[in-house]
Amino acid sequence: MWVPRFTSLRMRITALLLGVQVTCVLLIVFLHPFFIPDSSYTDIADITTETLIQKSLTRNVSGELAITPSPALLRYASSRPSLTYAVSDSKGHIADGSDHYLSEILTQIASVQPDVSQGFIVSRTGKGQIYIDSVSTEFGKISIATAGNSFGVSDLSSFFLLFRPELFAIYGPLFIGMIISLPLLIVWALRPLSLVKRAAASIDLHHIDHPLPTDKLPNELRPAVEAINAALERISVGWQQQHFFMANAAHELRTPVAILQARLDLIKLDNDSRMNLGRDVHRLRLLVDQLLTIARLDHQQTASFTTLDLVDLLQEVIADCAPYVLRSGRSIDLQTRMTQCVLTGDREALRSLIMNLVDNATKAEPQGSTINVMLEYTSGLAIITVADHGPGIEVEDRHHIYEPFWRKDHHKPGTGLGLATARDIVTLHGGNIQIHETPGGGSTFRVELPVGSTDQEYQ
Repeated sequence: MWVPRFTSLRMRITALLLGVQVTCVLLIVFLHPFFIPDSSYTDIADITTETLIQKSLTRNVSGELAITPSPALLRYASSRPSLTYAVSDSKGHIADGSDHYLSEILTQIASVQPDVSQGFIVSRTGKGQIYIDSVSTEFGKISIATAGNSFGVSDLSSFFLLFRPELFAIYGPLFIGMIISLPLLIVWALRPLSLVKRAAASIDLHHIDHPLPTDKLPNELRPAVEAINAALERISVGWQQQHFFMANAAHELRTPVAILQARLDLIKLDNDSRMNLGRDVHRLRLLVDQLLTIARLDHQQTASFTTLDLVDLLQEVIADCAPYVLRSGRSIDLQTRMTQCVLTGDREALRSLIMNLVDNATKAEPQGSTINVMLEYTSGLAIITVADHGPGIEVEDRHHIYEPFWRKDHHKPGTGLGLATARDIVTLHGGNIQIHETPGGGSTFRVELPVGSTDQEYQ
């Protein structure tokens, strides 16, 4: 059986059912003559022959009625070698070109019943069934007799012409109702699949333990959805185990890194050694902070949100990052005309956000240049921009930079987690992060965070 090439299950079922029902309707339509008394397919063929004969009627040189077969009648008769026909006018004169045997039949009927008002059948040995009808033409009222006819493709037009009233009255509403109702019924029947689709679209690493709904699903689809739910449950267990390990490992590493930083500050080393060790410890500390932040974000810990001052947090983080930035041969500048900017959020996560953006800018900023950090307020949003003056980020790479562990150059130091973590933190706080070109060259990251209140006292 032919299967429609539809990618949609709904369209495929609709097309298949419509195809089957159309086939059934057409089958019933063509069986229609058998349900009507005194009707057969041969009668339909005789109607076609009558039409062709009427178009072939002429008058001979004597002015008498004659049959001059048209090309259409010749083609029709050639496909039915046993077909014969005869025509007589209202006075009983037989038209030239009529079959001799049928002419005698018409003459005998005319003597008994001069006016054949309606077609009737005469069964005769030899010629088989003979169909006789009386019709009005431009030559007056005539009688036509045909015999030896058979139904063919060329008689389809006569079929629909003969049964058109019955076909439209009976099958028309049925066919139209079927076309309209069938797609609606299928949409209703597949409605549970739409619920499953919406639930599946909401699944991510933060909602992996939410099973797909199985209520009201057809029995044929329920096992597949239950198998998907079982797979999601196994993935959720594995993810939780990895998350637990990562969180514990990062937590255990945080204290040794802090101790290492403190001991390095007490050791007397030359400036180059101290700078190199300080840079390495800073990166190690940043990596541990990123892992801890990722572990907390994976559990959507909005319960840890508190009211905080973003101006105070920015000053604290910039002061903390300044030694590392200065040791790398760059400088950093914080600009804001606000004395206070209050919002609700996770202080440690926002701290990690700013540190990641500053660390990313430090890697790109040329030595001897300044990283510009700015805090502004507009339309209920706190806007943090971190701008560097490095080579910038190519347009084709901008949709990759937020992917975890993505780095264009794997020979440069870094984990590939910083910007991915930054995006997740901004998303958790209902904000938005964008990247723009810095005037004169470089990249500017713009973070928009909704705030509760702000005190715009200018310095």
